Amino acid sequence: MKKISFILAIGMVLTLLSATWLFAAEDETKKEVPEGNALTLPKWVQNFTFKGDLRLRYQTDKKEDSKRRHRGRIRARLGADVKVTDDINVAAGLATGGTDPRSTNETLDNTFETPDIRLDYAYAQYKPLSWATLKGGKIKGMPFWKPSDLLWDSDINPEGGGAQLKYDLRPNVGVFFNTGFFVLDESSADTSDPFMYVVQPGFDGKFRDFIIVKAAVTYYGFSHVQGSTLDHASGTNTLLAGGLQYDYDSIGVSGELGFKKPFKVDFLPYIAALGEYINNPDPSDGNDGFLVGLKVGSEKVAKKGQWQAKYLYRELERDAFLDTFPDSDFYGGQTNAKGHEVIFEYGLFKHVILGLDYYRTEPIEGVTKKSEDLFQFDVVFKF
Repeated sequence: MKKISFILAIGMVLTLLSATWLFAAEDETKKEVPEGNALTLPKWVQNFTFKGDLRLRYQTDKKEDSKRRHRGRIRARLGADVKVTDDINVAAGLATGGTDPRSTNETLDNTFETPDIRLDYAYAQYKPLSWATLKGGKIKGMPFWKPSDLLWDSDINPEGGGAQLKYDLRPNVGVFFNTGFFVLDESSADTSDPFMYVVQPGFDGKFRDFIIVKAAVTYYGFSHVQGSTLDHASGTNTLLAGGLQYDYDSIGVSGELGFKKPFKVDFLPYIAALGEYINNPDPSDGNDGFLVGLKVGSEKVAKKGQWQAKYLYRELERDAFLDTFPDSDFYGGQTNAKGHEVIFEYGLFKHVILGLDYYRTEPIEGVTKKSEDLFQFDVVFKF
């Protein structure tokens, strides 16, 4: 019964996205498709853009004093973007995975069991001006800049609204301002629903055609979080009487400094240093987190032969940030964790990427400080 209801719900979403164009464009279609030319697409069809990816993964991990675990995993995502007007777009996507907002993986198990497919994102975007973008719904990705997954797992798609503003001071140099309001939970019993808001001013620029700088200051504000519990928490934040002991209003600083062809050789097209810092002023200790890293190779791996190597070191103390959001692969997404990460990506073909990711992590403090090794071997097909 649940599967039937899910299929009906997906059908309704797709119908809402396309019905307007299907009926309103019937006459237009006849005009735009000349007789004997089946290859000409009507304009309303050209307003749809589809994209997705498939990831095949082998993962092995081992905690100290425990047996090594081996897993085969898959991830599949498919999305559509519809141009409603010149300024308005609507997008929706489906992905494998369960209810965990930090993972769209499906582990291969349970004798060929049929995995779940769920709504990954669904939002509207309005661009009233060339320098302003507004988004609302279950937004794909964070509507603010983050150079790493120290605080936010890359699979998280927040729910609420956001605004992204950018102003060019001169060619290749500008300032930006991102903000957002996001719902964390809802209760029918009272009005003290947990939510958060983000304010982020920043700067980015390109100098002398090869120096790239980007930096931002971010304020994370939380309401009705202290004293409550959040779904999908990792269980490492400090609790009092079953609820979160502290508030998590935090301020962060992040930046990246990159150089294009620093040694004037094609083999090394880009090198960059990046960093991120977070502080929660409510608790007197266990309230800081930071990440530093270096990446070399291509700025982005998308074509055959492109490559990128990255090294990251991070520490995220117990109450520096909510333990509901950090990278789920880094010591299970917990706070009170520190360690190393090494990443390598290589373009096997255009839109086919080989990825290797290794984590070496451990708790910052605790009676039983057991380290963990985790290795992931990925092949990603993008379309």
